[in-house]
Amino acid sequence: MAILFVVLFSSSVLFQQSATAHGGVVEEDDLCVIKVSYLRAHFKVYQPRASGHKQFCEDLPAASESVFVMEYLHDALATMPVDFRIIRDVTEKGRFARLEDVEQIDDIDSATVFYQPAITEPDVFTVIHEFVEEGDFIGIVSATGTDSHKVYTAVFPFEVGFTGIGYWPFFIGLLVLLQLQYLLMSGRLKRWFGGQRTTTTAALCCCLLLAQAGGVRADEDSLVVTYTTPSGSPTINQIHSWVLHVETADGVPVEQAKITVTGGMPEHDHGMPTKPRIVDELGGGDYVLDGMRFHMSGYWEIELTITTEQASTVVVIPLQL
Repeated sequence: MAILFVVLFSSSVLFQQSATAHGGVVEEDDLCVIKVSYLRAHFKVYQPRASGHKQFCEDLPAASESVFVMEYLHDALATMPVDFRIIRDVTEKGRFARLEDVEQIDDIDSATVFYQPAITEPDVFTVIHEFVEEGDFIGIVSATGTDSHKVYTAVFPFEVGFTGIGYWPFFIGLLVLLQLQYLLMSGRLKRWFGGQRTTTTAALCCCLLLAQAGGVRADEDSLVVTYTTPSGSPTINQIHSWVLHVETADGVPVEQAKITVTGGMPEHDHGMPTKPRIVDELGGGDYVLDGMRFHMSGYWEIELTITTEQASTVVVIPLQL
């Protein structure tokens, strides 16, 4: 069951991120952005004959007329000559090809299927190319500084005739292994199979519902944990404090407990940027947790290990920022 959970988790992460691009193009706020060094532009591709008004980040479903559009986000690009080249992928690196791989091609002209010489566009750069065959290609965008004459380049591999499968089996297998390693190193597998941890789906749902009310509740066999943030809702890149309230399932406050705190983003496989700790016990089951900080938005898990004279209990608080 644990392995099945990991497979389902990895698959869901992959399909949620299926639109995320690679190489010089990334996805930000549901928009594709190409990064030419520090210069950025919205990037999208249309195939009007094959897909109508549908937009693509890079990979294209068919060999057809394709319209590449860059909407500049940096004013500097409006004054720079920009050229655009598409080559067949002769690097044998597939979607892992990078600029250094392209630079090692002896005769790039022989691999070129389309080239737009450098032009200066005030706001939007647009080129049209009709692909006559499916396959793996590499797009190359170069911008030249008007004063320094320095060339800034972005490289993005893409596939024409993309079916949506490609390297999925490889990535699923890799994520399964990484997730198993994370569970093993964090001790979670031991807690799960040792019967020490009993977090339920119902408890997680309860956590998400109460998050909107300024507190999160996480139930274990014998403890109920609620937190509040006196300084307001948690914000990104701001150190703040929590007040934890710990009580038994019968509503009796738990006092003089030893609480240690860890956490991180399981989908990104990293921990917290700070080391939060309990700095004061207020009485009545209330504890001041200081040093909380989240450096990026997304799904976090805060793990509390609460030790009393009777037992040691692990409580996980899910948090979506």
